[in-house]
Amino acid sequence: MNASLAKRYAKALFDLAREQGTLDQVEAEVRLLDEVLHATPELMDLLTNPAVSDSELAQLLKDSFGDMTAIVVNTLLVMVENDRAAEVRALPRYVRELINDYRGIAEGIVTSAYPLSATDLKDVELVFGQKLGKTLQLKNVVDEEVIGGLRVQVGYTTYDDTIETKLTRLERELLNA
Repeated sequence: MNASLAKRYAKALFDLAREQGTLDQVEAEVRLLDEVLHATPELMDLLTNPAVSDSELAQLLKDSFGDMTAIVVNTLLVMVENDRAAEVRALPRYVRELINDYRGIAEGIVTSAYPLSATDLKDVELVFGQKLGKTLQLKNVVDEEVIGGLRVQVGYTTYDDTIETKLTRLERELLNA
C-alpha cells in the first residue's frame, strides 16, 4: 500500500464532498466502507488479486457499494481503473482525518486501569481538547498494566499521567540527585 496515493484519492474525495455539501454523508459512507473492509478480508483479497480483472473489480464494487453517493463509488472505481485497488483499504481513514481536521476534531485514545464513565470521558475530552484547541473524540481502552492515572494519545502526541510513569520519573530524579 502506498499511503501518499491513498491520501491523494482521499483529498480528492474530501474536496468534492465539501464542494457538494455532502461531508456528513461521505463520512458515514467511508465509515461503512471501513467496517465492510474490516469485516470481510476476502474483499480486500479480491481487490488486490492480480488475477481479477479491473472490470470484475468495478462490478464487484458497484454491486457492494452502489447505493453510496456517486462520488464515493466513482472514487473507488477510479482507484481500480488506475490500478490503485490496494489503496482502498486506507481511503476511509484518510478521508475521516481530512473531515476531522476541517471540523477541528481530533480522535484519540485514553488508556486507564478501569473503564471510564461517560462523564469522566467527556471531562478528559474537554480538558485535553482545550490544550490542543480541538474538539476531541476519545475512545477508552482499559489496560490492566496501568496501575492508576491516565494516558491520552492524540495523533503523535501522548500525555502520560499514569502512576507507572510518575514512579519512573521519581526514580530518575532520585538517581540523578
